[in-house]
Amino acid sequence: MDGGWVDARSRTLVRATFIVGGIVVLALVAWQLVGVMLLFFGAVVVATVLRSVAELIERLAPVSSRWSLALAGIAIIAVVSGFLTLLGAQLSGQLTALLEQLPKQIAQLGMRLGIGDLEQTLAEQAKSFAGRGDVVQSIAGYTSGALGALTNLVIVLVGGAYLAARPHYYVDGCLSVFPVAIRDNVANAAANSGRALKLWLIGQLIAMVLVGVFIGIGLQLVGVPSALALALWAGLAEFVPIVGPIAGAVPALLIALPLGGTAVLWVLALFLVVQQVESNVITPLVQRRTVDLPPVLTLFALLALGVLFGPVGVVLGTPLTVVLYVAVKQLYLRDTLQEPTEVPGEPEPRRG
Repeated sequence: MDGGWVDARSRTLVRATFIVGGIVVLALVAWQLVGVMLLFFGAVVVATVLRSVAELIERLAPVSSRWSLALAGIAIIAVVSGFLTLLGAQLSGQLTALLEQLPKQIAQLGMRLGIGDLEQTLAEQAKSFAGRGDVVQSIAGYTSGALGALTNLVIVLVGGAYLAARPHYYVDGCLSVFPVAIRDNVANAAANSGRALKLWLIGQLIAMVLVGVFIGIGLQLVGVPSALALALWAGLAEFVPIVGPIAGAVPALLIALPLGGTAVLWVLALFLVVQQVESNVITPLVQRRTVDLPPVLTLFALLALGVLFGPVGVVLGTPLTVVLYVAVKQLYLRDTLQEPTEVPGEPEPRRG
């Protein structure tokens, strides 16, 4: 009897060891694939944008779902290509003018500081820095990183197009891996998350358009060249909260440099005022009808995802937070804890 008890105990210990080892291995594999899953979520965001534009086209024109999706893709590509061409040409011209004025500005700075050969000193330091071996390695690293980012972007765009073409096929496939007992709850949470993500994107689009309009008008009044392109960039950068407004202001400040310090201060003041209006007026009004995401949750989600996954985590941090926010509220608070709570994206009940 003692021998049988020892054998049963040994089998239990071996089984527990395999279970724990399997969990550890799955956790390690999942951690290694987190980057891939983040790219997959980026494809989901792209698919949501494509489907939203396609649905708008279907409302305006009597076309099929396939043709509306194709027209949506063509329209988005045309807008993005035109914007990049316009902004690139304008920035190239302004940066050329800035580089032409740079030696004169350095000379004036040297005279103010009492350094007569400041330009020559800086040139010697630049040559010395360029002669270091690690500079070549750094340039190679930046080039490799840029190619990797471009590859990831292509994967996200292509994946988003496939997801947008057959969304129900992929959703049903993902739901099939869950047990039947909870499949309906997961399906409802996925549907609500999709609607919440769409509402958040609509809210962001409204904020982006308003910020772009205000920035464009302000830059025109200040007299900064390329006001339209800079306004488009500021509006697009608004997609990323907290970090985006800073990135949106940098090109405008660079282009304003040749105009003098007064113009730079006016541009800086313009962006600060517009961001205050956006944070305290536009966003609260928009969120009342879209997704009211807690600001503290957004802030720390961006910090955490930025630390873990770098720029990709920052760009996708807020939409990913929206999806997780809906999933936690429905699957945990409502379905598990049985707590009455409002779920963003949930359709309102029909009134009889």
